[in-house]
Amino acid sequence: MARTPLTISQEFSLAWTRVYSSAFTGASDWFQGIGSGRIKSHTYGTHPDECLDIMEASESSTAAPVVFIHGGGWTMGRKESYQADLEPIRLAGRTVYNIEYPKAPDHPHPYMLKSIFKALAWLKREQGAEYVHLVGDSAGGTLSIMAALVIANPGLRHPIEPIPARPELPEIVSVSSLYGVLDRHSCFDDNVPGGSAMIAAYGGQQALSQTVDADHAITPMDVTFKNHPPCFIAAGSDDPLRRSSEIYKDRLAGHGHSPTFKIYDGAAHGFLSWHHSPQREELLNDILAFIGQTETT
Repeated sequence: MARTPLTISQEFSLAWTRVYSSAFTGASDWFQGIGSGRIKSHTYGTHPDECLDIMEASESSTAAPVVFIHGGGWTMGRKESYQADLEPIRLAGRTVYNIEYPKAPDHPHPYMLKSIFKALAWLKREQGAEYVHLVGDSAGGTLSIMAALVIANPGLRHPIEPIPARPELPEIVSVSSLYGVLDRHSCFDDNVPGGSAMIAAYGGQQALSQTVDADHAITPMDVTFKNHPPCFIAAGSDDPLRRSSEIYKDRLAGHGHSPTFKIYDGAAHGFLSWHHSPQREELLNDILAFIGQTETT
C-alpha cells in the first residue's frame, strides 16, 4: 500500500505534532514509570509493528479480557506508553492485550484496521479469547469502534477486505472510545491542532472532503450501520475533540442505541495518560464499571 502523499504544510504540521507529542509522552512516561514487570510480548503479523503486549490478570479469572488500542493521530504513539495506565485494569482481574500497529502516512487506511483484525484473530486462535472488550483512546478510539462496527455489520467488510472471516474473530462484548476521533468534520472545522494533516495522512486527501466514498470512510460517522455493541464514550470538557464524541453520541441515541456517555470536567485530551490528573482514576473506574455491567445485562 502506497504512502499517502501530503502537502508541504501537512508534512510540517505532522512534524510539529510529533515533536509536541514526544515531549508529552516523555513527561507522561517519567511521571508514571513504564512497565508492570508482568508483560509478555508477541507478534501477530509480519510487519515489525504488528505486535502486542499481554498483561495477565492479577489473579485467575474468567472475565473477558480488554483489548486496548492506543492513540497518536494514526501517525505516532506507542503501546509502551500505556502500560502503567492499563495496570489498574489488570489489577482489577482482567487480562489486557495492548496492541501496536503500523502508522500512517506510510501505512494509510485500511492498513491499520487490517492489522487490528489480524491481532483479534491471533487472540482467538492463540489465546482462546472468545469474547473481548475493545478500548481505545483518541485515534485508537476510532479504530476500536470501526473494528467493532465491521464485526457487527458484515456489509462494512468489503472496502477493507481481505480480513479474517467472522468465525475467526472474537465476539465484541463492548467498545469504549476515550476522546476518540469519531467524525472527520470536527477535526478541520474546529481547527484541532494537526487535525487536518492527520486526517489526510490516514485517509488520504479525499478524507478532507465533506463527503467520502466507502474506500475513504475512516470514522464511525462515515459509515451506515444497524448493529452496534454496547458503547462507552468519554471526553474531557477542555478537549478540542470533545464535539466529535458528542456528535457520535447523538447519532447513536437518535438511532435507537443507548451509549453510556460522560464528559469529565476540567479534563483535556489524553488525560488517561496524565498520572497527576484527578479525572484519570475516575475514568479508569468508569471503564471497569461499564464493561462489568455489559457482562451482567
